[in-house]
Amino acid sequence: MRRRALLSSLAATTAALAGCASSGDDTGRTVENPQTTKPNTSTSGDAPSREPEGYASVVELETGPRTYAFAPTRQRTDDGVEVALWFDRTATADHPARLRGYLENRDDYANPVDVEWIPAVGRVHGRQPSGYDHEASLHFAPTANNDLAETVPEVVRDESGYWRVEDLGPWMSETVPLDAGERVELEYVLVGEPRMPGRPTGTYEFRGRDEDARVAVWDTTSPGPEAESRFAGRSVPALPGESSVQWFHDADESTEVFVRPERERAELDVRVGFEVVNHSHESVGCGHWNLHKLVDGEWFRVAPSLHLSDCRSLAPGARQSWSLRAFNGEAVPAGETSGGCRDGVTRGYLGGGEYAVVAGYGHPADESAALVELVGDPVEVVPTEDATVEVDGDAATVTTSQYGDGEDSPDATFTLTRVADADERLIAEQLMDLGPFSSAGHGLWNAVAAATEGVERVVVRTDERDADGAVGFEEGPRRFTFRGQAYEVTRGEPE
Repeated sequence: MRRRALLSSLAATTAALAGCASSGDDTGRTVENPQTTKPNTSTSGDAPSREPEGYASVVELETGPRTYAFAPTRQRTDDGVEVALWFDRTATADHPARLRGYLENRDDYANPVDVEWIPAVGRVHGRQPSGYDHEASLHFAPTANNDLAETVPEVVRDESGYWRVEDLGPWMSETVPLDAGERVELEYVLVGEPRMPGRPTGTYEFRGRDEDARVAVWDTTSPGPEAESRFAGRSVPALPGESSVQWFHDADESTEVFVRPERERAELDVRVGFEVVNHSHESVGCGHWNLHKLVDGEWFRVAPSLHLSDCRSLAPGARQSWSLRAFNGEAVPAGETSGGCRDGVTRGYLGGGEYAVVAGYGHPADESAALVELVGDPVEVVPTEDATVEVDGDAATVTTSQYGDGEDSPDATFTLTRVADADERLIAEQLMDLGPFSSAGHGLWNAVAAATEGVERVVVRTDERDADGAVGFEEGPRRFTFRGQAYEVTRGEPE
């Protein structure tokens, strides 16, 4: 392809290429494909790879304590254009950090490409979003080896040691015609704003029409959280399972992956936000979130009841937010956070106590977790509104709205009886699970609620789904303790 660029400042730029620095912010993106987990960490410009090796490309600067993570290394636009871009060398005293790649028309026909709307290709000016240092900017400055450059800007190394650009252009072609299968070469140096002091950490966003790109920047020497946890020095029992866990209250400045709560103590009813941060060079996952409660030195999983089988990865430099909407009584619905999904969970009937929010992202640990204290009353266990309770001496009968409703799940009954002992233990937050993925139903909840003082046996008339959730799928009876009392659950009514 004929070079379209008018390289008006090539001589000045070539002479100025002798220095390095950079920095940015860490907002995140979740990668749904577990196969794209290996970041490109090449820092040499002598033999760059011809294809990006992962979703993100990472370099550590030699001009200051900063790490850059650029993502995504591949993009596909709506007009059939594929873009690949990755770091092939880091910043040194002699040159800025450089990215190489290509833009290719993957359609079977000629295509006029709107370069100006492609992030990090034509949209070369990135800014931190509101809430961060929104005055800080990074720029993909094209070099003489960029086929789409109209102008090559001059870059210099300032007194802080970091590279910056002298002026802001315009630098790039707005539109370029490409034949079917035609490819053009891309090359940029990543530099700071004119007169920008140092290199602020954070995430710099490059927003396009169809996709966005980002450069996350963090302190290489101190990737961990800055604030100390109110639970610092606290020892907690191991969570269920065999996974290793990085707790926020144990994290220090060297911790690369962690879950950070926006607050560690709150009164019910409340929303508490959490953010998992990946300041490692690896994609981490699989990233499911879980909520556990600590009772009498033992962890009990509260939500969600199950997960989908997908595997989610978090790229280097990325962050993901998750929120817990916690209610002491019935939960107020909240749209996308009403279930056990990746963005958050809404749960009613949570009592006061200490909880653990656990994310399946970790490095080198398997998972990351944070403690939070929720202040409130214990959960009151009462029958659901659709249930009627009849008490006759030491026996009670509960009839739910599912019984005799003629729906798909057939009618069923089960019986709850007080016994002397049991191995399984349930807490109120598990018993009163109303989540969309709950397998327990309301049957066991209503049975325990009806087992008031003096009631030794409760028969619950409900449907097969509720009965299965209460008794389980084993042949024998189920036994459990709840608030110090042991119970046995069997199918059917007593003879």
